[in-house]
Amino acid sequence: MYLRMFGGLLVALGLVASVLCWSGLRGDEPYYKALRALEKYPGNVLYTTELRMAEPRHMLLGAGTVMALPMGLVFGSLCLGMAEILAGRGQRS
Repeated sequence: MYLRMFGGLLVALGLVASVLCWSGLRGDEPYYKALRALEKYPGNVLYTTELRMAEPRHMLLGAGTVMALPMGLVFGSLCLGMAEILAGRGQRS
């Protein structure tokens, strides 16, 4: 019973994390501001530095958007499958 609840929780958390990362990615104002400034003044060291400082957060939000849902589905399905196997094993005894 607990393994089924945990599997469902993992699937739900994967979906929620993916949506939150996506909304954070769309609203990443420091990154987009630095990108617009660098496009306006190419080669400016200040804007290049701002963009380099904002890039890791933007990349991690993108990776979280892409990977949170599949990881939640995989690990949640694994827990749900193990729960079904263990429930079937207990019924046959």
